[in-house]
Amino acid sequence: MWGNKSMPTAEIAFVAKVREQVEFLQHEEYNYDQLRVYVSGIARPWVFGPADEFEFDGDEVLVVRVGPTGEYENEGVPEYVFPLRQVVATELAISEG
Repeated sequence: MWGNKSMPTAEIAFVAKVREQVEFLQHEEYNYDQLRVYVSGIARPWVFGPADEFEFDGDEVLVVRVGPTGEYENEGVPEYVFPLRQVVATELAISEG
């Protein structure tokens, strides 16, 4: 599917679902305003919003930039880099309050 035969099927499916969640987060039709990224060994999730920029480097790495990137002048800067093998869960959410 993604062209990476060395990655186990469950990991490929996980990456596909994270990509899907990013699409839902950034689509105005849905009310989600947070993507929470839970990383192994870290108690609290990293929280990103619909204006943030998400980039997948293949199926191995997730790069996130605080957005809007044009406004913050951080285009192309790898601000947050997550090896996807260390991401244990992601959650689409609506912020409280």
